[in-house]
Amino acid sequence: MRANKKMDVALSNLLSRQDYLVVQGNDLAKSFGGLKSFEQRVLDYCFSYVTKDSKLDDEYEVSALEIIKHFNLNTSGDSYSRVAQAFKKLNENTALYLPIVEDGINGILMTQLFSRIKFLENGVVRFKFSADSAPLVLDLKEHFYSFKLSELSKINGKYALIMLKLWESHRRGKEKHTTLSADLETWQSWFLGKDKRMPAGRFFADVLVRSIEELEEKLACEFFVTTQKRGRSVIGYEIMITDTSI
Repeated sequence: MRANKKMDVALSNLLSRQDYLVVQGNDLAKSFGGLKSFEQRVLDYCFSYVTKDSKLDDEYEVSALEIIKHFNLNTSGDSYSRVAQAFKKLNENTALYLPIVEDGINGILMTQLFSRIKFLENGVVRFKFSADSAPLVLDLKEHFYSFKLSELSKINGKYALIMLKLWESHRRGKEKHTTLSADLETWQSWFLGKDKRMPAGRFFADVLVRSIEELEEKLACEFFVTTQKRGRSVIGYEIMITDTSI
């Protein structure tokens, strides 16, 4: 029987429209560009509860007060509401698209990062990663989060957090130099998610430069950016990051 070419095209079109296809644990660190800065930071706080001894079906418990204190927020009702809203957005905006093969046929599994999040009136939050995402989360903890939660807490900007994660996800161990290279569309998908785009000049100034300035100010690192052009049009960027602490 001949393959259904219409379905092949539909699958290809679906892939091209998604902001990120998650293939391995490290990709989780780059797949939620649509989250706001505080939501990114709360997600990292959730990931920090995963340890080398964690199991796939573990449920994790945190308190809103712990999160408020960690981020040096006022212990007011507004702060509790802010934490609650962050978890609501994490529940809504952490869809995952995973490549699968069933009976020799390629496809995409559309799933979620969390299977459930409970937010109780006493401020206790219990969350569990989905059965599909849990192996990736455990792999992420093992192979990606070489930086500490205390380092993450220094970084306030959404774009700086994403740049830090891109750096760590491309880095091999604790190597001194790391190079990131991608076309303009890929860079924008990493930082802006799937629905928002900017002119190249504005993206460079408002996103890349802003993220680099914060990281260079707060961490021991230096960035060198090469703008890739075709004629007068920007088609991508190559960024070399140097860990100056080594």
